[in-house]
Amino acid sequence: MCGSFVSNGYRTIGLHRSEGATPIGVLLVVSVISAVLYGWSDYMGGRAARRMPALRVTLIMEFMMIIAYAVAVMVDPAPISSQAMLWGALAGAGGTLGVTAFYAALASGSMSIASPVTGTTSAVIPVIVGLLLGERPGALTIAGITLAVGSVALISGGAGSGSGVVPRQLVLALAAGGSFGLWFIGLERAGDDSGWWPLLAARLLALPCVLAVYLVLRKRGFDPVGVWGSDGARWALGAGVMVLAANIAYLIAVRGGMLTVTAAIVSLYPASTIALALTIDRERLTRLQGLGIALALSALVLVGLGT
Repeated sequence: MCGSFVSNGYRTIGLHRSEGATPIGVLLVVSVISAVLYGWSDYMGGRAARRMPALRVTLIMEFMMIIAYAVAVMVDPAPISSQAMLWGALAGAGGTLGVTAFYAALASGSMSIASPVTGTTSAVIPVIVGLLLGERPGALTIAGITLAVGSVALISGGAGSGSGVVPRQLVLALAAGGSFGLWFIGLERAGDDSGWWPLLAARLLALPCVLAVYLVLRKRGFDPVGVWGSDGARWALGAGVMVLAANIAYLIAVRGGMLTVTAAIVSLYPASTIALALTIDRERLTRLQGLGIALALSALVLVGLGT
């Protein structure tokens, strides 16, 4: 009885194909909610990565998600397909690489720098894939992509000038953005009727990959996990809860709308990360970097509006 009630609830919020189209306004709101939650998760994960190695943060979150999605699949089963599992696994590879690279970028410098670079990159890649798949966004999207490239150049212009921006952080942020783009694409291509399977498949592949990297590094005499820190663990657990909710919201939105629209709006998540970093951590930016971040966020808005 309880399982049936929960299952019906999941169908109501959109994890299965529903009868009729979901209003575009609802999809936009859900996309924005997903963006806010991803931003909060990034901030919490960044704080955790400053207290323990980034790989430990990733491991904590991977364990949380694989348990949650395994329970979800049992409570709300859906037909399993090779498409759902393969694309889910590909999304998981992107998500895990992205999270690890992004937390390393956050730990190595300013959150206000790493976040918009990652967000811009993760927005542009799904748009390009959407174009190749036949979606046709408007001129505003093209303008947004152009601004995105310029914003990265401005932000990186402060590297080595005492601003706290270093090439390593920019490389990690760009790598994270590309990996997150793969995450967005993989979940969209998994299919609208696949239920929770893509999310579980993502974690089933991702967790062994993270553990394999850990074991290789340990064998070479380097411990990437380090000493357990209770404060860092709390931040990591909070980040895990936020990303769980954000993933569900993204899946709801992308199954009811277009990849280019949903991924572009969800990629606005740096706004909430930056807001928290500026208000809580009192981070400061140079004028050039501030202009670059403004352009990056404007680029994301233009991409969303144009599609």
